[in-house]
Amino acid sequence: MNDRSRRHQQAEDFFEGLWKRGDPWEFETSEFERAKYDEEIRIVSGRRHERVLEMGCGAGAFTRRLSPLADRVLALDVSPTAIARAREAEAGPGNTEFRVQNIMDFDLRAEGFWDLVVLNETIYYLGWLYTFFEVAWFGTELFNATLSGGHLLMANTFGEMSDHLISPTIIRTYHDLFKNVGYEQTSNEVFRGTKSGVELEVLISLFTKPALS
Repeated sequence: MNDRSRRHQQAEDFFEGLWKRGDPWEFETSEFERAKYDEEIRIVSGRRHERVLEMGCGAGAFTRRLSPLADRVLALDVSPTAIARAREAEAGPGNTEFRVQNIMDFDLRAEGFWDLVVLNETIYYLGWLYTFFEVAWFGTELFNATLSGGHLLMANTFGEMSDHLISPTIIRTYHDLFKNVGYEQTSNEVFRGTKSGVELEVLISLFTKPALS
């Protein structure tokens, strides 16, 4: 087994272990998560999205909020248990496909261009498992797979500085990466709230791929 295969197995084992125990981040029950999703939906609700790609969809809590705004949604997650739950819970316009997929192995351009891409609480796990070069290459490929004038919505929670995975410096570096590959930052805001008695901040950014002149 090569290094990339081992990292894929590490990712699947980690997230499977979490999802088999239930809803590990309380996406379905947390008032904080519902309010955060409300804010994200507000940000992207100004237009109809023809083709949406959501990466790291989990059990589909945000996907179900997103699907009424789109003609087609493809939602990916590395955990088969999470995808099975998302399919079971799906209720909406019937325009969503849930697929078990490691996004680092997904051919982003094979199915056409996307006019909205969503990365919710996902990028720092890629940075944990993969090299900086691989994550930067992923960002470049994502930009190339985005329709001219299309959008990238990205949300990441800030943590304590001792939690290096989600330290503010690291999170802002990931957001800067997408500006560096060519996206223009349309909006950038910090959502604040309390979850399980802990004060949290979430950096929510909307990026736009410049339209061709």
